[in-house]
Amino acid sequence: MKTIQYHPLLQITEDDIKKVRKFYNLEDEIMIRDSLEAIEEWCKKQDHLVNAYQHLHPNMFERLFLLSSGSVEMTKMKIDKLFTMRGMMPELCLNKSLDEFENLSECLHYVPLPKLNPADRSRVMVTQVISGKWEEFNLLSYMRYCYLVGEYRLHFDYSIADRYIIDLKNIGISILTKLNPIVLKKGEILSTEGFGTKIKGIHLLNAPSFVDKFVSLIKQGLKEKVASRLHVHNSYEELHNEISKEILPKEYGGDGPSCEKLAAQWRDTLKTKEGIKIIEDSNELVTDETKRTTSKFNEEYLGMPGSFRTLMVD
Repeated sequence: MKTIQYHPLLQITEDDIKKVRKFYNLEDEIMIRDSLEAIEEWCKKQDHLVNAYQHLHPNMFERLFLLSSGSVEMTKMKIDKLFTMRGMMPELCLNKSLDEFENLSECLHYVPLPKLNPADRSRVMVTQVISGKWEEFNLLSYMRYCYLVGEYRLHFDYSIADRYIIDLKNIGISILTKLNPIVLKKGEILSTEGFGTKIKGIHLLNAPSFVDKFVSLIKQGLKEKVASRLHVHNSYEELHNEISKEILPKEYGGDGPSCEKLAAQWRDTLKTKEGIKIIEDSNELVTDETKRTTSKFNEEYLGMPGSFRTLMVD
């Protein structure tokens, strides 16, 4: 197996790789290589995936293999399901470009922390609102950017799960009018059922007086299992019990770089030739349903839990 490509904003150590593979019982490198080759050969032969395959970077196969717990058949199903669901929710994840997020970047920072949480090899994502800018927040734009970063991570990351920190310090009660539970639910379905994201925890910091109403709205868009992992922390010390100080930004009592610095680095990274290529390729990761039989589509997707037909946003 080739060495995992180093990325300064998504750092992975040799120990991380060993621990992640051990977690999934994937310590045989020959088995991993053979499995990835089998998945790629299968993908080439699927008429409705022909175009998507042209834009599917080899690095992504191993990440999707991990998200499928090291099962070849589950990875095939995940690729098919993910690319199908992306086509069913284009407003969340298709036709993205950096230009559309200029206003969002002035409103908040959304950044992955560079190092994995050593306790559970999870990648921690931080949302931090910029003071005085909350009124400009747009939920759909925010979620589209989250998916843009998530798709980029599939090329470089190597983690077991995700954790999300949401800093509520600079928000006002008007946030409650901006949280559409239907959009949140669609996002949760695409994340957990499409990408297969394992959400280890959602951590709320600097809770305002109306946090109970905020939590109630958020939970409407989450499965019960995920909702049970939502925690309101009364102090940064409480957060340190879940996430190591070693990897946290300095504004949360950690040793890492600030969210502002990380956000600037991410903007520069996404503007590179490689970053733009990844964004453009990600926009093509969708099935061509004209090349799949209707009976097979109906059997596999129209009976899915949480029918997409009932989740459409006007």
